[in-house]
Amino acid sequence: MSNKKLSLTSILSLTFFLSVQLFAQNTNPDTQSALRLEQGFIDLETPQFHLKLVKASQTVAALQPKGEKGFDFTPSEELENRAENEFYHLGDLTLRLRNENSLDWQEFSTATFRRQVNTLEVSGNILAAADITPTLGWRVPVQVHRYWELENGQLVLRYTIKNTTDERVEIGALGIPMVFNNILTGKDLDTAHAICSFYDPYIGQDAGYLQVTRLNGHGPALIVVPDANTPFEAYKPLNEDKTQRGITFEGFYEWMVHTKAFTEREWSEAEPWNPASSEILEPGESRDFSVRFLLSESIRDIEPTLIKNEKPVAVGFPGYVLPQDEIGSL
Repeated sequence: MSNKKLSLTSILSLTFFLSVQLFAQNTNPDTQSALRLEQGFIDLETPQFHLKLVKASQTVAALQPKGEKGFDFTPSEELENRAENEFYHLGDLTLRLRNENSLDWQEFSTATFRRQVNTLEVSGNILAAADITPTLGWRVPVQVHRYWELENGQLVLRYTIKNTTDERVEIGALGIPMVFNNILTGKDLDTAHAICSFYDPYIGQDAGYLQVTRLNGHGPALIVVPDANTPFEAYKPLNEDKTQRGITFEGFYEWMVHTKAFTEREWSEAEPWNPASSEILEPGESRDFSVRFLLSESIRDIEPTLIKNEKPVAVGFPGYVLPQDEIGSL
């Protein structure tokens, strides 16, 4: 009888031990990150960049200019610390949508509650592609495919949004998070100068661009420019991102293509830099939105690089500073 009791006790103890071990494995942060980093990465090459994507999300893990060993425009050294929900990465997307019979906007984000995206087959100039609809949530009335591709040797990030309902869908806000490494927190001066960047927008609609310059002033500089149907309408603080802000980190921002939904709510009493816009998708209709990544050899070469890529540039001549005895107008 005692042997049977001992045997039963041993079995129960072993079962409890295995259950605890299994629970510990399932709650291990290394295996439970929302980005699913444990599934690995996709390494891609373009003429100008080493591009590294998180395999499960196809968001950017690293964007390194060639010839600059060890430098990355994105905060790759913080990737493991920023692998949970509500941490945004280059390649994410935010939307506010409503159907034609509704006055209320619905919010969607690829980072709020991450789900693994569905990999799509690639061909031609497409480097990587995914159906990112699952990570936008089950209520989303559109299908979104995201493509990393090469066009004329340049890296392009493109989203194709398709209305999958039998009603018209209005896109009242569309934001592309611009996540680059401006996180100075915890770094000494030499380290920050070596790996961090500042970025500045020109919110100029189709002529707009975002320049990302290294803190040490060296080249190359990154320039993000609008591509298909993607005007730079507004530059919105990405307050939804959970990265801790402070004197050494002001936060990330997103490139806003449409802002009507914000001017009807949060920005209703503000005067926008550009008129707010929205876009209607008919049932079954698709629309592309894309930005292009350019490299300038130096900060001084940013404007010539824009001109070379057929982007308008305004230059003051002889300059924007006038002597006190002259009258000027702009």
